Amino acid sequence: MTTQKEGLDPIAGLYSRAIVDLKDIYNCGKHEPLPGTQSPDDRGPKAEVCWALFDRLMETYRESFIRFDESRKFYRKARQQPQVAELISRTRARQLRYPYIDDVKTYLDKSQKLYLYLLRGLAPVEGTRTIETYYAKVDECGTLWKKFGFTSEENEAIPGLIENLRTEFALIEANRKPRFTAVEQAPPKEQQATPAAVDPKLAGPKRARWTQLEKDVHKLNEMRKPTKVILNALRPQYPDLTWEMVRSICNRNSKGTR
Repeated sequence: MTTQKEGLDPIAGLYSRAIVDLKDIYNCGKHEPLPGTQSPDDRGPKAEVCWALFDRLMETYRESFIRFDESRKFYRKARQQPQVAELISRTRARQLRYPYIDDVKTYLDKSQKLYLYLLRGLAPVEGTRTIETYYAKVDECGTLWKKFGFTSEENEAIPGLIENLRTEFALIEANRKPRFTAVEQAPPKEQQATPAAVDPKLAGPKRARWTQLEKDVHKLNEMRKPTKVILNALRPQYPDLTWEMVRSICNRNSKGTR
């Protein structure tokens, strides 16, 4: 279901839904796929009880598949919006790494594939539902989870990814353009200065200060060092630095943009 945030604010809806999906994926990985028994004999649970559990689990898998499929479509649609793409791109430059929201897509793609194989591989058997056929499904379910599910390392990384998403969204919020219009921010007429009273040197937004990375690149660029040399020299200090980022900073420096 689309929440109010998803409908009114694409960027907030994207991150809000991503966090909810990651929590669902994390919780799914914590549960036993299907209950079994050590010795399937007459002392084990009744077939009717086991197959009732199986049906409920299959319904959970079906709902999860639909949910994650919808999330993947929502993700693609949101990322195609110019405003969202611009904000995430600016945040990528500040973080010096690809956005954490892209990690969510990897989890969604793998989750959708997992539940698709579970639904296909655990399709109801024809004929009488015996306890033997149930245990066969238990084995098949375990095989599918091992083959297409998440590793323990991937699952345990989810809480940290959620925190990184919250931090990334906070950076985006701080980096948003002003939401008010020029009319709304204008002071009362009696407080407005006439055009002649405005100093042209003070007009326009202040230039942003250079980051330490930009200073380091600029210093080497002034020494006429090639881009590759600059990249190799600074990569130990900035592991996520790329050739494109160095070129972009050099181009801004050559234009005098600070």
